[in-house]
Amino acid sequence: MTKRRRTTAKVPSTPAVQRQPGAGWIAFALLAVAAITVAAYAGAFDNAFVQWDDPMYIVDNPSVLHKRYDVLTRAVFGSNYHPLTMVSYALNVSEPLSPRPFIVTNVIVHAVNTGLVFWLSFLLSRRRLSVAILVALLFGIHPMHVESVAWISERKDVLYVFFLLTGAIAYWGYLEKRTPARLGLTFLLFLLSCLSKGMAVVFPVLMVLLDYWKRRPIFEKRAILEKIPFFAIALLFGLIALNVQSAGDFHGLLIPNQDNLRAMAETTPFSTIQRITMPTYGHMMYVLKLFVPIPLAGIYPYPSTPAEANHVKFLISFLFFLATLAIVAWDARRTRVLAFGVGWYLVCVLPVLQWIPVGSAIMADRYSYLSYFGLLFALAMGIASVTEKRRALRGAVWVGCAVLATFLFVRTVAYVETWRDTDTLWTTVIKSSPRSALAYATRGNLRGRAGRIREALGDLQTARMLDPGREDVYEDLGNAYAGLGQPDSALAMLDQAVRIAPTLGRARSNRAILYLRLGRPTEALSDLAKAQELAPETAGRLHFSRGNGYLQLGRFREAVAEFDRAVEIGDGGADAFFNRGLCKLEMGDRAGAAADFRGALRLDPGHAGAIAQLKAEGSP
Repeated sequence: MTKRRRTTAKVPSTPAVQRQPGAGWIAFALLAVAAITVAAYAGAFDNAFVQWDDPMYIVDNPSVLHKRYDVLTRAVFGSNYHPLTMVSYALNVSEPLSPRPFIVTNVIVHAVNTGLVFWLSFLLSRRRLSVAILVALLFGIHPMHVESVAWISERKDVLYVFFLLTGAIAYWGYLEKRTPARLGLTFLLFLLSCLSKGMAVVFPVLMVLLDYWKRRPIFEKRAILEKIPFFAIALLFGLIALNVQSAGDFHGLLIPNQDNLRAMAETTPFSTIQRITMPTYGHMMYVLKLFVPIPLAGIYPYPSTPAEANHVKFLISFLFFLATLAIVAWDARRTRVLAFGVGWYLVCVLPVLQWIPVGSAIMADRYSYLSYFGLLFALAMGIASVTEKRRALRGAVWVGCAVLATFLFVRTVAYVETWRDTDTLWTTVIKSSPRSALAYATRGNLRGRAGRIREALGDLQTARMLDPGREDVYEDLGNAYAGLGQPDSALAMLDQAVRIAPTLGRARSNRAILYLRLGRPTEALSDLAKAQELAPETAGRLHFSRGNGYLQLGRFREAVAEFDRAVEIGDGGADAFFNRGLCKLEMGDRAGAAADFRGALRLDPGHAGAIAQLKAEGSP
């Protein structure tokens, strides 16, 4: 009789078969997450345009306001080429112009992106509904994403991520079915993403990460060949970005940058070590703010002195960065969850860390928009693993997740209010970063335009003290002093603005207006000629001022010609008619002068000068 051999069955640490959720549960979860996301941003619907890129992209952009799609598809704005984003702005233009359609569109696209995050997480987690819900919910309501959604000018963020996430889902479908049509669709979506924002060039590397997560050999011949067109497009858009940021037209194919942007001139002598450690601070703070998004602000200023750059936080951030790389390497052949999730985050965030100090900010909330998907996915997969292995902890873990989600929701609702208007936005920045010259300069400009001259002067003087090299501050100070009736101080400020930025036309045209008020028409005409030479696209806004210059010099025929153009394009309003009437009076054309005075009254029925001239001429 033979002895039966006893065998012990091996029990898997995780369930061998996952119960698949039904279509109804999936649809309900998607709608619930989208509804919570929209609720978090509902307070943004009544927000205004803010004085930070919104004028350049929309409010003062005739190509957008007049829906010039032929220009929008080729033009460079803000040193960026993102034609799909610009076309989408034009589609939101209403009469009268209102910020609401722009903000509503941003929120809707963000809610759709939340759904795409849900579906991508669902696919990558082998259809774990809990993972998809957690990743999508935290992505949708995270306050670090408020900047990308509530700020109209960051439409490019939500739009490029929409196409990129759709492309990632299409590529995952390709990895499962290997049909050429799916790969072609992936390529098309990638191209649309690049046309929405240049940051989309990271997509081919994300494709490699998806191969890795699918456990497909990365260096397989087919895997390499199929990505060549993607890397070629990424290279193309990278070259376009480099060219247009130098005010180029990319070999005549694009309309060059027409915006007077100011990048921070690098004058602080940072050491080599500081240049290595400071960029890693952004990485550390993005990870920290994933869990504790406090404080938040539109600007996080760069260190202004070498002493500030020696702060211990930069050394800690560098060590944290090395630890992050070590974790990715350690997990690369183990669970792959951290390697994939943190890898996704690093691929998206590394290009925007300040390896070369440019601009006034060391980090920006908007750079977390796409990159957080990787961290949230790794977090959700870790939580799912814990709850599957240790069922006793399931309740406590999900309660903790609910508390975190509630905290993030409340913070997002509150932070959306920060973007209500320009004054609120920059006041928040000043409270968070009291040494931000940009914040004081922008708030001062806004208050000056609103007629709050004394408050504007205080802000602008503070900005001047913090950063004496800002030409826009001197220009605004000139306008403020002029508004206070101090022409000598105004002229000194505008002179300084021109000295700092001799190639920018705006300061010269403002100085020309001041020269006219001071009765110095020859100098005014010289400045206007130079302003037109430097910025030909602004020529239409110079006719009225140039006409005034010729009027003061008694060159009436030339003045009339300029006022004719001003009237034609609506520059100068009622005063353009009135001043042209004065010229015609001097030239003996009384009938023409009376017609112009009546034209001035049609635009401004209370125009005192026109009323007086018509009475003097005995005209009704």
